Amino acid sequence: MGLFKHKQSANKKVNGRSEKGERKKVKYVWVSSRKAIFIITGNIKESKYSYGVPIIPLLGYYRSKGKTYTAKELGNYYVILNLPKDVNIDELEGKRVVILGYDQDALYIDQNDDERRDEGEVEDEGGEEK
Repeated sequence: MGLFKHKQSANKKVNGRSEKGERKKVKYVWVSSRKAIFIITGNIKESKYSYGVPIIPLLGYYRSKGKTYTAKELGNYYVILNLPKDVNIDELEGKRVVILGYDQDALYIDQNDDERRDEGEVEDEGGEEK
């Protein structure tokens, strides 16, 4: 039975913490490039001057306090994306993947599977719509 023994608690990650149990540092960023892809991981929160959205950056450049970061450099942080007050937040509610600027500055937001099923857009394995 020694093949399957392992310590689960030693390397187990707890929400928002590193493998050592330390919390990740929070980094507040703005999108710095015209093209960006990120995953929304939490709810949108309103502050005095902007909205904050927890994200996982996948592609693009992000700016914080005058310094520019790539998505890879932000991998060790808990990232909050700042959005201006004039953004239509209703478009982001309940969405998961956001792709900015890849078709003449268009904004594409991936829908959840439940929403696509409601609209009749999801196809089954036979190629027919449900």
